Amino acid sequence: MRPPEPPNSPETPRRLPADQSERNRVTIDALDETLFVEAGAGSGKTTQLVERVVNLVVDRGVELPTIAAITFTEAAASELRQRIRVRFEQLALDPTVDEARRAAAQRAVVDADSAAITTLHGFALRVLSEHSTLAGLPPRVAVLDEIASQLAAEERWVRFVDRLHADPANSDLLLRADALGIAFEPTYPGEPSLKQVGSMLTDSWDRVGPILGREAPPLAPVDFSAFDRAVDELRSAMSTCTDHSDALFLRIRDEVLPVADPLVALADPLTKLHHVRGVAASRNRQWGPGRSGKGSAWSGDAMSVRKMVVAIRSAAAEIVARCADDVLNRLLCLIGADVVGAARQRQSHGALEFHDLLVLARELLAEHEHARQQLHRTYTRLLLDEFQDTDPIQIELAVAIASSVASPSWQEATPDPGRLFFVGDPKQSIYRFRRADIKLFLDAQAAFGSSGSLVRLSTNFRTTPDVVAWVNELFGAVMGAGITGSQPPYDALIAHRPASPGRQPVLLGGPHAEAKAADLRRSEASDVAEVIADIAAHPDRWPIGDHDASRPARLRDVTVLVPTRTSLPYLRQALDEAGLPYRLATGTLVYDTQEIRDLLAAVRAIDDPSDELSLVAALRSPLYACSDRHLLEWRAAGGRWELTSSVPDGFDADHPVAEALSHLRSLWSDRWWLGPSALLDRLMSERRTDLLAFAEARPGDSWRRLRFLLDQARQFEDQGGSGLRSFVEWAGLQAADGAKVHEPILPELDDDSVQIMTVHGSKGLEFPITIVSGLTTMPDAQRRGLTLLWGDDGLPSLSMSKSLVTADHDRRSDLEATMDDHEKLRLLYVACTRARDHLLVSAHHKAGGSTSGRSSFSQLIWDHMAASSASTLWNDRIASAESATEEPSRSAGPPDVVDGEERCPSVPGVGDRAVGGAFAVDRALIVDRFESLRRGARSPVVSATGLAEMVRGAGGPVVDDEPDPLDERRYRRGRVGAAMGTAVHAVLELLDLADPRGVDELAATRAEIESVGDLADDVAALARSALASPAVRLAARLSHHKEVYVAAPVGQGVVIEGYVDLLIEGPDGLVVVDYKTDSVTPSTLDDRVRHYELQAAAYAVAIEEATGMVVVDCRFVFCRVGGALEASVADLPDAKARVRRAALEVAGPE
Repeated sequence: MRPPEPPNSPETPRRLPADQSERNRVTIDALDETLFVEAGAGSGKTTQLVERVVNLVVDRGVELPTIAAITFTEAAASELRQRIRVRFEQLALDPTVDEARRAAAQRAVVDADSAAITTLHGFALRVLSEHSTLAGLPPRVAVLDEIASQLAAEERWVRFVDRLHADPANSDLLLRADALGIAFEPTYPGEPSLKQVGSMLTDSWDRVGPILGREAPPLAPVDFSAFDRAVDELRSAMSTCTDHSDALFLRIRDEVLPVADPLVALADPLTKLHHVRGVAASRNRQWGPGRSGKGSAWSGDAMSVRKMVVAIRSAAAEIVARCADDVLNRLLCLIGADVVGAARQRQSHGALEFHDLLVLARELLAEHEHARQQLHRTYTRLLLDEFQDTDPIQIELAVAIASSVASPSWQEATPDPGRLFFVGDPKQSIYRFRRADIKLFLDAQAAFGSSGSLVRLSTNFRTTPDVVAWVNELFGAVMGAGITGSQPPYDALIAHRPASPGRQPVLLGGPHAEAKAADLRRSEASDVAEVIADIAAHPDRWPIGDHDASRPARLRDVTVLVPTRTSLPYLRQALDEAGLPYRLATGTLVYDTQEIRDLLAAVRAIDDPSDELSLVAALRSPLYACSDRHLLEWRAAGGRWELTSSVPDGFDADHPVAEALSHLRSLWSDRWWLGPSALLDRLMSERRTDLLAFAEARPGDSWRRLRFLLDQARQFEDQGGSGLRSFVEWAGLQAADGAKVHEPILPELDDDSVQIMTVHGSKGLEFPITIVSGLTTMPDAQRRGLTLLWGDDGLPSLSMSKSLVTADHDRRSDLEATMDDHEKLRLLYVACTRARDHLLVSAHHKAGGSTSGRSSFSQLIWDHMAASSASTLWNDRIASAESATEEPSRSAGPPDVVDGEERCPSVPGVGDRAVGGAFAVDRALIVDRFESLRRGARSPVVSATGLAEMVRGAGGPVVDDEPDPLDERRYRRGRVGAAMGTAVHAVLELLDLADPRGVDELAATRAEIESVGDLADDVAALARSALASPAVRLAARLSHHKEVYVAAPVGQGVVIEGYVDLLIEGPDGLVVVDYKTDSVTPSTLDDRVRHYELQAAAYAVAIEEATGMVVVDCRFVFCRVGGALEASVADLPDAKARVRRAALEVAGPE
């Protein structure tokens, strides 16, 4: 990685760039003019910026302290300051330079350390420090780092929620929010919550003002009349049906009205709203139009009746939408007021967050003309680097300081000539999530780049001509003339490097017929690994430009860029299997790595002796290396999962579990005298984590992460955090909130390995060999999760889920989706322009694209570059490529026996090491464990319901790479659809089937928990109908198990998981019983059984795999008030065979 080579570097030909006249304007001819420079990728803009600063000082007599050079990151600011200093030192020591210029350079060397060459936040802090009293700040101002800000935000949110609930005036609002399902805090990772809204408002608290000015009337009663009227109309239509055996009549009578009529009768508006929301959000076919119903049975108009069914759900959706809009806007006001109040409190205390710096600096300039004038005199030149990616407040600060006369807005201001200098590349604007706005760049370009002030630098010193030609061809087509306000036009780059043979870009892959997303990612990763293996085996085929010569490639020359981490597991697996070393250079989810999880599990067990799960996790980790056999022996001897428990009588005190508990207990005893960092340090030292890292393929990465965690604990203490419990809670936030904590990645010059980084992390860097991967994913048509968008009126709109949306959000989200698509295209441009010598781009995609009409970037690239006009610009394979690798691949496997001694399992990074003792005793266990880990690492997880849907051809997503935490359990919500059904399942789970006493009491309790207390009698009746069924009576006589969780791999395919309501150990084998609360009649019973039979068969297959026993029957018990209906799967062996075939199809070929 090197900065772009300047035009007169020894490493480039001694010829002038094609745009030399434009460069002269930047550095020599237009030093007293306001310039707006659009600098293409690799155009050497940093060199131009340095030369402009130097020439302003030595040629125009501008003092360096009066120049403010503002760039994007601390690293960029440090590099810019260093390069400016070096350039001044060169001039000061150059005898050919005249005396006056040398003297000016010498003064600049002295001033370099104090010069305002900094980030935007650093410059704002400097402004506030110089005028702290006027800014409303105390004399001493501190800037909170990420840890301190997060701790403060957590405490602030807890206090806010407490105040909100303590105020009686908010009770109606909070109850309605609860009925709508609005969560204050996430109950599972990624759940949209008001806490996340508070964090978003904090990041933009300067925009909250318009919210606070709105006055809301008292909360109006919920109007359910539209819903009630829709139900009444459908009920009336039923009387016109002349054929009571008609399928539509039966569906309405048995499925729609039994749910809708009780809701109409509900008197409590909050309970009614809760259940109406369930109807609005339901995807069950009972609320859809369907196709059933003969026209002759409905006076020739069955379609109108079907529309009446849909009208019920539409009415419910409208009611929920009105309530959600009202409640969310009120909550936005309350949260916004607290956010602004907290910001003002930080201002008065002088403990500022990064965004506070910008807002307060802008307020200072807007409200205090004296301060603005003084800054105008102090800073006579403002140079803004990377202007496309900075906060919009930057231009307000810069224009205010550069103008002699104050103006209401930057658009109306007239800066003094020569005081402003902008440089950036709108095609590289990729930080919208940090408030960077491409429209602002284009507006500023129009305002300050007119009348000859616009300069374009298009000569590229970085990349070979073949790659530049390919980039120009692709992005000239897809960006074209641009789109006003959202996408800049594409200006072609001009290659400055000499042409070199064999440097054409390579497209990996191409169209795949009928490929699943996982298959595409595996193919893509395999191709990337094959290319890298070829580089390792034949480095001379990949010449790298080095000064005026070339050299063979090394692995450290290779960087794989991915837009997101979605494809990263596939890429890592492919590289591991090929035995290719790599490192994640952008940073990882540190708190989600195994060694950090193991340490934090031990810390949680020390902090809370009652935390059995953390204790067992710590014992099974490499820290204590207790095997499952050791844990079983401890438990069988009567040992408990408690730190304070004693060793069972007669048990060996040297047993691994006993020794581990003794060590943890010693740390627990000393926790009062040890801070989090000291305790962590002692734990890591005594358990020799430095030596454990040698079991990893790359121990250096583990050491870095361990040091990082220890440093984080020390910073936690330095920022006021105290106590082990607080540290554990803070560390938990890193994963629970999806926080991406980045490691500081330092250059490792002795590490010859491939780099993997995100495209965002690669911004501003360059690499000899660049591989762009991870392009198989379709650009998302809409943002998922919680979104907060700001309108032109200054008011925010909020979406927490499909039904929890403010009224004006959908219109804004359409525009936001378009802007996101444009930014993702610019992200692809950034990725492709990182290449110096070789560019390889993934073109793996599904043939024909998606049904939505949206294309993946790999398909976009392929479709354009495969055209005849562009086909000469690239290769589809490596020229003269041979086999992928000449080295044997390494993968996890069982131990071998060498010279009579056993060796460690051949895990990547672990060589053949002789072992003995306890390890040899546990050989079979360890072999089995490694084989299980190997198989499980690639086994997708699918629910029984999902697999059944796939076999039926229902389509939609089936495989869950990360199973939804709400998929099966959260009081079984979503599994039966209605709260009443949830209550029935809970009653049957809690009752003793052999002696079912207390049905009414249990039914009342569970109905109340599910907010259907007035339906307790119905819940009890349905439960009694199940208890009277033959299947449950059989269970009462035999050994049985209720609510059995099952998860098992099917062959070499997927893992099937789910919950079985009732499992009976019969004389001939196992019997699966599944309770259903569908509205079923004897005439529709067979159809419903056929609908569910594959789900039951999936349970049966999973149970057989897990237990080795045979499932001989799968029965469905349909609970009804008039008596349950029961039926079995007609051909269970055939159904199980279909499930097994489907599982193999989901897994795909090995």
